[in-house]
Amino acid sequence: MKLLIIKISTALFFLSILCLQTAQPVAAKIIEQERSLYQNIYIAEEYDMRCMRFRKRNKQDLSQSCIFIDSPQILVFDYYKQAMGITFFIDEPKEILIIGLGGGVLANTLGELYPDAHITSVEIDPVVAKMAKKYFGYDDSKTNFETHIRDGRVFVKRALKGEKRYDLILLDAFNSDYIPEHMMTREYLEEVKALAKEDGIIMANTFSSSALFHHESATYHQVFGRMYQISFKDKKSNRVIIVSKKPLPEKTELLQKAKELKDTLLIYGVDTLALFEAISDEINWDTEAKVLTDQFSPANLLK
Repeated sequence: MKLLIIKISTALFFLSILCLQTAQPVAAKIIEQERSLYQNIYIAEEYDMRCMRFRKRNKQDLSQSCIFIDSPQILVFDYYKQAMGITFFIDEPKEILIIGLGGGVLANTLGELYPDAHITSVEIDPVVAKMAKKYFGYDDSKTNFETHIRDGRVFVKRALKGEKRYDLILLDAFNSDYIPEHMMTREYLEEVKALAKEDGIIMANTFSSSALFHHESATYHQVFGRMYQISFKDKKSNRVIIVSKKPLPEKTELLQKAKELKDTLLIYGVDTLALFEAISDEINWDTEAKVLTDQFSPANLLK
């Protein structure tokens, strides 16, 4: 346990260095880069970290996935840690669906936490999937891992024609700007809801500082009703949304699970009690905000 704490402290130290705005930042070493049909992608290493990044014209490049090279189990991003809040809501999921593979960090972590679960990951960009395997330890040759190179919404629509339903669905599709707009609408969320089992849990990774915050929130609320948001108060970039077909448990009911998972999630650098405190069902959005639909897309709002 002492060695684990030292590893976590070291990883957090390097992460704090990376986040500092210095006068002479250390240049990242680019390991590989490739232009896919969708974006320019490259792998960079700096401060004992390896990241998959998407180039953005005239803007700061987006770090899509990062791992600590020497301690790949320890989660780098806050949203990875916020996503671990789903463990408070489920016990032993058998079927997990992840829309948006990225570096495969969440797939790998959930595969360790739930070794008996079958994990299906959907990724539109074959280059992203290739780099996840090459640089982030994502291995879909395992019998319980499955990868589909396909648009996430197309996958959902086709999957609805079959019989398989999922205990846990993670919505984590991002391009170089934000969530693809056809995967933010009421119609899409209704399709995802239909693909979940009756007691299934759905998690979505979004931005708390997005210009679409109020509209996203209103859309999720209209489709699912009561929802939880997980966002660290001192960090205002990411939030995780937790919804379900069935009524969600009261927050007080989650505390015991947070305590039970304390040692398990510490391996990943997650403080479960801090995570518990970050969970809220407060309605902190404009309830009059227009719901996003296939006819009224995010693009209409940002013009």
